[in-house]
Amino acid sequence: MSVAISTLRKQSPEEAAEIRAELAAILSSSSFSSSKRCQDFLEFVVQHALAADYESLSERFLGVELFGRPVDYETATDSIVRVRANDVRRRLAQYYAGQRSATAVRIDLVAGGYIPEFHWGSRESHTLLGEEAAHPAPGIEKPNPFPDAALPLVSANRASHSEAVRRYPKAIWVSGIAAALLVSSLLVLALRPHPSNFDRFWQPVLEAPTAPVISLPTTDTLQLNLDPMRTLSPLSQLKSGDSLKLAPGDFIAFHDWHVSVPVLQATLSVALALERKGKVPLVRVGTDLRRDELRGHPIIAIGSFSNPWTEQNVSGLRFTFDRGASDKESPRIRDSLNPQRSWSLPHTYPDPQDKDYAIVTRTFDPVTHEPFVSLAGLHSFGNQIAGEFVSQESSWNEVARRAPAGWEKMNLQVVLETNIIGTTPSSPRIVDVYLWK
Repeated sequence: MSVAISTLRKQSPEEAAEIRAELAAILSSSSFSSSKRCQDFLEFVVQHALAADYESLSERFLGVELFGRPVDYETATDSIVRVRANDVRRRLAQYYAGQRSATAVRIDLVAGGYIPEFHWGSRESHTLLGEEAAHPAPGIEKPNPFPDAALPLVSANRASHSEAVRRYPKAIWVSGIAAALLVSSLLVLALRPHPSNFDRFWQPVLEAPTAPVISLPTTDTLQLNLDPMRTLSPLSQLKSGDSLKLAPGDFIAFHDWHVSVPVLQATLSVALALERKGKVPLVRVGTDLRRDELRGHPIIAIGSFSNPWTEQNVSGLRFTFDRGASDKESPRIRDSLNPQRSWSLPHTYPDPQDKDYAIVTRTFDPVTHEPFVSLAGLHSFGNQIAGEFVSQESSWNEVARRAPAGWEKMNLQVVLETNIIGTTPSSPRIVDVYLWK
């Protein structure tokens, strides 16, 4: 029989030693070795519980001590502690599911709180009142109040009534315990933090055992060598229609040295949103990534034509990118289910741009089920609005209103539109949402 010993008391030295030994086994197990943050979280709450320091096991204190949040941070909107606690609970369940033999003590983190419980496998609780009186120790007999007379006879009806009276209080006691457990369960469910629609979209990335990788667009830039620039001082005097002959050696090529400001803003939006949830992403350039190196890492690709990961994974889906038949045509987003439907830029460089479109895509690998996210615009501003869109809670509330139940586990694409004023995009508008399994 397993009995939960209340954590709200000081553990004995023997109990504390067994708990610390079990904690060490858990932290070194495969369920926890892949997540330093989960190790730190579980060790922190267990050690403070052993020291009976329960005031330190509040959501705000954990956010400050473990995740570097300011003392006055908003716990209602920043769910880093709740997300990490859920991850710890999942890993604990995984650890104990893989144990073939019973452990001396089991460590649990019950949903709805951050104070761990310790369950002992070899102890029994004797808490029923009157148990010793009802079952006296062997060798001790109760004195007979009628030593010289026969024991009084009791009728069967009276004996049955006496038995019923004796059992009735126990039935009330058991019923009361059951009712209390039911009320407690309902309270736990009511008070348990429910994931937001933002969490539902990012859940596959947040629950992955490895860090997500943000893949930036590939950039190639050419710059004139210094000597040709000196000889081409009349360059500014060229008239429209004039030509100038240059050799390949007149240029210096720079590969992946530059990132546009809109792409940088998209990257910062996504990185900060993930860090608030306890995930610190890695940032790499698209051509620096190989699939064998990234196996197991969720990929977040920014950019359309300039990002090979987007071209590889978005091609063939309902909404995809099309360069057009020639360089004179504007690139467009086309709908494969409705070939007559597409979105393109009304103006392209060097004309000022006043509109842009983007596709937000999330898919799951059919074999490994690893998530892939693409944030891609027709122009650089589209990358920015896609990155900002996926980083805001309100965006996913609108998507959820349009989506069927269970959408968080489905592949999805969202087409976005934005107006550009100067170099500032407006808040994006959802053009279409498509989900499939």
